[in-house]
Amino acid sequence: MMPATGIGSGQTTVGLFDADAGVLAQRAEVLSQVPGVDLRIAAGSLGQMLTDPAFPPDVVIVQQREGERVSINYKIRVCRLADARVIVVSNGSGESLAHDVGSMMTPVTSFDEAVALIRS
Repeated sequence: MMPATGIGSGQTTVGLFDADAGVLAQRAEVLSQVPGVDLRIAAGSLGQMLTDPAFPPDVVIVQQREGERVSINYKIRVCRLADARVIVVSNGSGESLAHDVGSMMTPVTSFDEAVALIRS
């Protein structure tokens, strides 16, 4: 029998998406140490995330960086179409969200807050 996955089941599969390679590596290390979290994808681009065989995970944590070609709105929509929950880490100074996208994701102000949300 396969173990249950998903939020609240004890094991949550997670995808991490950040264009900053250094931050991505650091955050992947943190997530790999969190009980109940199974980090399946650490991607620096939307293409890497979508073409990974582990996509879609239960949750995708996204950090939008200035100058990225793909909008945060598009990233959220694609992940939601694949039925992944989306957590967007934002300090409030980034790209504004489209009206329909606000209800498709959970905004947080820090990576630590995103991790705590997954663990709860």
